[in-house]
Amino acid sequence: MAGSMKIYDATRILSEETYVYPGDPPVSFSFSEEGGIRVSEIRMGSHSGTHIDAPLHYFSDGASVDEIPLEACVGPCSVKSVYPGSVQSDLFLDLPADMKRLLIRSGWSESDPSDYGCLTKRDALTLVERGIKAVGTDAPSIESYNGDGSVHRTLLSAGVVIIESLSLSEIPEGKYMMVALPIACKGIDGSPARVILCNFDCVIS
Repeated sequence: MAGSMKIYDATRILSEETYVYPGDPPVSFSFSEEGGIRVSEIRMGSHSGTHIDAPLHYFSDGASVDEIPLEACVGPCSVKSVYPGSVQSDLFLDLPADMKRLLIRSGWSESDPSDYGCLTKRDALTLVERGIKAVGTDAPSIESYNGDGSVHRTLLSAGVVIIESLSLSEIPEGKYMMVALPIACKGIDGSPARVILCNFDCVIS
């Protein structure tokens, strides 16, 4: 018998106060109204708020966000904590061999945006070896604040989808079904995404 489905929204709300990575364009909204019809203009970088990185973000010949395989963005995922100062190798100890999507609660806070749990290049290589299809974080970057891009390059070159700036603080560790869909922006290096999780044991008829 199907259990009741609980849906968690793992997406950060976009606003003009949204934190953006240093050097990225700020988020701004403007509005026009004519004849009682309102139209909004949204200006933002492709990596603002909850977003998905495409290989094109780091590789000039890489796939753009509209070319990302959606099967990597939909399916079972595990939410685990990797807080500042924790041992990242613990991340993999109880990760089931058949779990191909991983979301990280990093302890990131806008009040101290450079201090959070993140992946090292060795961690990224381990995930690639395990056949991980997607990895996400609630921090603005999957690697350290002053990272050299090696974690991104390792994951993206292997076709691993990277999801950043998730909202996970109210979502317990555990196993979920994930839907993380980028906007199909042709030829772009990344895009905002709406990411939802639901309890894994529910049955959708």
